[in-house]
Amino acid sequence: MSTCNLIVITIKRRPLLYVINIILPVFSFLVLDVTSYFIDADGADKLSFKVTLLLAISVLLLILNDTLPSTADKLPLIGIYCSVIFSLIGISILETIFVNYLKAKGAESRSAALMQRTVAVIDQDDGVREVQIPPDQNEIKISLCWIRVARITDTIFFIFYIVTIIVFLSVLGSIWVR
Repeated sequence: MSTCNLIVITIKRRPLLYVINIILPVFSFLVLDVTSYFIDADGADKLSFKVTLLLAISVLLLILNDTLPSTADKLPLIGIYCSVIFSLIGISILETIFVNYLKAKGAESRSAALMQRTVAVIDQDDGVREVQIPPDQNEIKISLCWIRVARITDTIFFIFYIVTIIVFLSVLGSIWVR
């Protein structure tokens, strides 16, 4: 007489757990990164804010690495989602660094152009006197050109960034619904 032992294994998905713990926080980091374009770019506040966002999302990716099964044959959709948003924030940081560089270069050449130069002139009656030379207008135009290039770059990248986010989330949503 043999007895048959029956073992029942129940596997249950918890998608709401991933939505609340991973998808929404990563999306909120992305929204914060988009809104950071409205921070004044003259200071280092914008750059430090974006780096903090990148660090926060990297910690979240470390948590994601521990929670997702590692035996999957292909990368899970949630991993693609987090990785692309991490990359977008990283590219956004590089753009901010580049725009700050252009603005600093414009401010540097402008301050050099606005400094009035003092030249010693030998006068026949009084001896030596100082004459101030007005700033070179071409140097001022070059400095304003750097600042204008920085603003144009920032605006074009912002539009490109928004379009990329919309396209990525649309494609990801259409894959997820299938």
